[in-house]
Amino acid sequence: MIKRPINPNCYFFKAHDVKFVRLMLVLISILIFSPGDDSRAQSGEAVDTEKQEDVTTSDYETGDKNNGILTSTPQTFYNYLKSHSDGGLVFESKNGNFRIRPSVRIQYQFSVTDNDNDSGTVTELYFRRIRLSFDGHAFRPWLKYLVQFSRDNVGLDQNNRGGIALKDAYIDAVYFKKIFPRIGQFMVPFNREQLTSSANLLLVERSIANKEFAVARDRGAALYGILGNHIVYGAGVFIKNGVDETEEGTAVGDGVVYAGRIQSNFGGTVKYGMGNFPLDGDYKLVPDFTKKQILVFGAALVGIPDFDISNDTSHRGALDKRFTELGIVRGGVVSIAADASYKQPMYNVEAAYLGRWIDPDEGGGGTVYDQGLRIQTGVFFVPDFLEMAGRWSYIFYDTSPEVAGVDESLRDTRMELTYGINVFFSKNDNLKLQLSYSFINNTFTQGAPDMDQKVLRIQFQVIF
Repeated sequence: MIKRPINPNCYFFKAHDVKFVRLMLVLISILIFSPGDDSRAQSGEAVDTEKQEDVTTSDYETGDKNNGILTSTPQTFYNYLKSHSDGGLVFESKNGNFRIRPSVRIQYQFSVTDNDNDSGTVTELYFRRIRLSFDGHAFRPWLKYLVQFSRDNVGLDQNNRGGIALKDAYIDAVYFKKIFPRIGQFMVPFNREQLTSSANLLLVERSIANKEFAVARDRGAALYGILGNHIVYGAGVFIKNGVDETEEGTAVGDGVVYAGRIQSNFGGTVKYGMGNFPLDGDYKLVPDFTKKQILVFGAALVGIPDFDISNDTSHRGALDKRFTELGIVRGGVVSIAADASYKQPMYNVEAAYLGRWIDPDEGGGGTVYDQGLRIQTGVFFVPDFLEMAGRWSYIFYDTSPEVAGVDESLRDTRMELTYGINVFFSKNDNLKLQLSYSFINNTFTQGAPDMDQKVLRIQFQVIF
């Protein structure tokens, strides 16, 4: 097997990540000093007096008159905690104020890549993603949290040469579902494909359009909300790059990012749920597995006033590459996305348009406008078990005379055709086998020859 190069910036759990986790824990701890009344009573929900009575009786029997505080007595511990299954094993306090659900995701992938260039054929067998996450709530049922660690792209000969990266770490204060804040490190609310978890993708990997236009995880604050049964929105400001993601989106480094997304939903019920875009129920960002006809329209905007590659130590991804290709050192970036999704029990289809303006402040020529398209569909031949899927994705790079020099050979277009088969052993995404074949064609200006790439992927996923 050909070894994959390792970028230590992407894998190791760095010192600034440790500081960030500590800061998050301090913010949560402050809430300990909030009023001691059960939050369900504050929000108008009925209090389960039987549960409270169980804990109180046990506490007084052990001489601890602080209701809800654990002592060393095993009887008190068992009276205080309960466990059950809810998409995984859940541990929860009987008064409902604390909850934690651990989850492990493993994606094991075999791939064969055939390139037209000198690299030839590359064969790999590796762990595409290993994720450990914890979600739940703390101190109050409306104070939600999620922490996720990752160990990605681990070759069979690299088991002892990597580290752990902090992927997500954020808090949602969902006291009012019409408007609630999120703070921490999380996915920038932009295009639908990027916000769909890699555990729920229709095909093995995301499209070439997503890789070109998406923005990676960042650290910042955002406001989300669910208005009635039809409108969901999110808008945030991000000031510090969290993860150097070259495969799943552009990392912006130390620049400021402004982002916002709005969705209009028809045909089902909207619920809050922890995730990249806080939705659950019928509108969770999953291509498959619905019992109703669902139609969703989305629109999003991202602004990066000052994207600078002069100190190219933390920038990663397609936008950085595009700046370098055009000779732009610093400039403003505005990206837009519009997408639509329709799904029913046996069929689903998604379409998206992405656009990006680059206004050079230093280097380069005129304003650049690149565009991307994506259409994908899946059809179940055996309900909830066997699915055929396909995707077409296209990128139009701006090669107008004011952007590209007359003697330069630059990327002109890029096209992807991907076909796939999905086998769901658990009637959901928790245990599945995926196979996909992609043909990717690249064209260039000035008569440069096309460059083709063919990729076969087989991936097994287990989530528990």
